[in-house]
Formats: sequence, C-alpha cells, structure tokens
Amino acid sequence: MKKIGIYSFLVAAVLFTGCSQKNVEMDGSSATEQNQSTVNNSESSLDSIDNSNVQEDTVNDTLAQKAENGYYYMINGKKVFIENIYFGFDKYKLNSEMIEKTKDNAKKLADIKPTTKIKIEGNCDEWGTDEYNYALGLKRAKATKDALVSEGINADSISLVSFGESNPVCTEKNKNCWQKNRRAEHKLLP
Repeated sequence: MKKIGIYSFLVAAVLFTGCSQKNVEMDGSSATEQNQSTVNNSESSLDSIDNSNVQEDTVNDTLAQKAENGYYYMINGKKVFIENIYFGFDKYKLNSEMIEKTKDNAKKLADIKPTTKIKIEGNCDEWGTDEYNYALGLKRAKATKDALVSEGINADSISLVSFGESNPVCTEKNKNCWQKNRRAEHKLLP
C-alpha cells in the first residue's frame, strides 16, 4: 500500500514538473511578436473590407422588406423574394439545394436596372477566430457571386463584403441558430 502511495506521488510530481517546464520554456518575446502580427493581420483584413456602401444600404433598406430568410425587393414593378444562401459548418461551397436557390435568385436579379448594384454579404456563426470568420464570410460571399455570375449576372455589378460573426440574426446557443447565421445575403443598391 505504501508503494502505491509513493508511486502515485512520483507520477504526480513528474506530471506537474513536466507541465511547469513547458510554461518556463515559452519565449515571451516571440509570443508578443506573434500576437502583434495577428493584430496587424486582423487590422489589415478589416481595412480591406468594403464598407463604402453602408450609407447606400441604409437608403436601400426603405425599398426592401426583410423576411426571416431573405429580402423582398421591387424589381421592374414586381415584388420578388431574394432568398439568403445558407452554408454548412465551416463550409463555403454551395450544396445542391443552395445552387438551386442561387439559380432562382439569378433569374429574379436578371431584371434589375443596369445601374443597380448587388452587394453580397457573407456571414458566419460564432465559432472560430475573428480573422477566420471574416475570411470565411468573404469566401461564402464569393461562392454566391460566382454562382450568380455563372447564371448570367454581370460580375461588375456585384460587390462583396464580409461581416464575419458580427452580424448574427440569431443569438441563441443551439444548432438551428448557428445555421441561420451561416449565410450570404443579397442587398440591392440603387
């Protein structure tokens, strides 16, 4: 019985000593440089996000009616519904259901005026770092744009923006809510 107690003490001492050595070996200066680099990358990625149409978007919202899964717009005198495109966890490729929704959206968007611009906003759930989610949101917006362009929408009329996880439509902590936040929205800018 005494031997088991001594062995347990030795194993615990080795484990705690091993853990403490890892902390001692950490180089504080390189960690600080990495953190600074991460901050700089984060700031530079935020600088590259297109926010030039924010004011126009506010004006355009008076022309749109928001629904739970998209927006209603008046296009050529008809009220049409442009549905959001949803993505799987950590995904930015369109599945077959979302490809069909994108084709349907493209048919409706084909009738917009030549001066109207389409802004696609990529959004993410709360999982992942800020930098990762901004990049993922941009990839989702680009995948949606590529699908619209393949259906005949002029690529020059489409702009992209990523909100990462900063624009949730749902804040509950469950799978259904997170799924609603993994989306690309279409905004029409006059």
